[in-house]
Amino acid sequence: MKVLANAASDGIYAEMNRRESDVVVPVQCHGIDNTPFTCNVAHPDAPGEYCFPPLASLITGAARLMLALLEQCVEEEGGTYAMEDTDSMAIVATKRGGLVACPGGTHRMKGGREAVRALSWAQIDRIVERFSALNPYDSSVVPGSILKIEADNFDPKTEKRQQLHCVAISAQRYALFTLSKGEPTIVRRSEHGLGHLLNPIDVGSEDRNWISQAWLRLVRRVLGLTTSRLPFEDRPAIGRITISSPAVMKPLARLNHRTPYTKQLKPFNFLLTCHVRAFGHPEDVDAELFHLIAPWESDPERWTRMDWIDQYSGRVYRITTRGHHGSKRAARVKTFGDVLEEYAWHPESKCADANGEASGKRTIGLLQRRHIRIAALKYIGKESNKLEDVESGLIHAAESVYTQYPDPRHDEWLRVTEALKHVSLNEFEQLTGKSRRMLIDARERRRVPHQRNRARLAAVARKLGVLE
Repeated sequence: MKVLANAASDGIYAEMNRRESDVVVPVQCHGIDNTPFTCNVAHPDAPGEYCFPPLASLITGAARLMLALLEQCVEEEGGTYAMEDTDSMAIVATKRGGLVACPGGTHRMKGGREAVRALSWAQIDRIVERFSALNPYDSSVVPGSILKIEADNFDPKTEKRQQLHCVAISAQRYALFTLSKGEPTIVRRSEHGLGHLLNPIDVGSEDRNWISQAWLRLVRRVLGLTTSRLPFEDRPAIGRITISSPAVMKPLARLNHRTPYTKQLKPFNFLLTCHVRAFGHPEDVDAELFHLIAPWESDPERWTRMDWIDQYSGRVYRITTRGHHGSKRAARVKTFGDVLEEYAWHPESKCADANGEASGKRTIGLLQRRHIRIAALKYIGKESNKLEDVESGLIHAAESVYTQYPDPRHDEWLRVTEALKHVSLNEFEQLTGKSRRMLIDARERRRVPHQRNRARLAAVARKLGVLE
């Protein structure tokens, strides 16, 4: 019901379909200026039948406004939150409130430990009640507040409110649990960053209990309790993707050659995919243009003995979970143990630490928002469908997820490349000290140089008077 409601009230107004094509076509675009601009792109986005972005932005903007109001209410009470997602917040609270130890907190406990202030359950109830005034429905039919205290906060047997604890790695990676005699029990956990992987215990099963096992082990580690290796940690971390575009279908053509139609791979069939470990790529391949896929196989014992196809080159390789690096014809792929270890140290890059520095893998405690500065203005197509695939490693380059629509009025690099065409290569080579090949590639837009080199080329172009 929730998926249906979201699709009908928001999704249809934001529907943009990326056209998978290598043919460059002219597209007229409307941006922040009063007049549109035209650019030439491949993979243009086509709006859906009911697409109306202004309305879609108002719907999502209203949801963000609700979170902002909730943040303000919590701040007014002197509290904070452990985790905040698209439409929810885990507020730090205890039955009677008080200080809770937390590195980076603005309060101090006895002994000088940094802490945050937990709100009381009564304060939480008052905040929920404040939002009743925003209920747009007939109160006789839909009474109460538009904020809901989740059922996880109540003991399923006694129906009394219970104390929850939280381990949060990032905005969408968290686990809520109870403690009984020092032993944790997972109440809710996210699947973000793990949901793309197959069940390592039963490949064909949709049961996700293995994720709960992984989270329980992580929580026990955080609490300083004893842990043991999970039985599936040495198995290759294999995911499932769908043949959803020609780009995925193309390298599979060799498998369909001279194969009866009923046994051919077809659009929307499932495929296997794996994740190459750092330094695990085969020799002489471009790591950003290398992604192994294979026909569906439910027997894990065959995964290391079957052929895998590089989606970009069409070449065939094998996979292995042994050693530290790849070989000429094999890739060293990640195991579930590798994935879970990386998962636990995932940085929350959108936040800053207590000193205002960008969060890293070892940052702990109370985080804060980072200050941002607009460095450039770029128009991009809709990318939300596959952003999680980029983060999880199913797609290696974000540029392959969305299309960029360059506006020469706001893209300095486009103006620099145009300026390069009005200066001789000899002169530019002499003034910049850069190689002729790099200058030719830059002028023809075959590659984008490093930011320092772009700035140097722009400075020289201004000095010569060919760039304003």
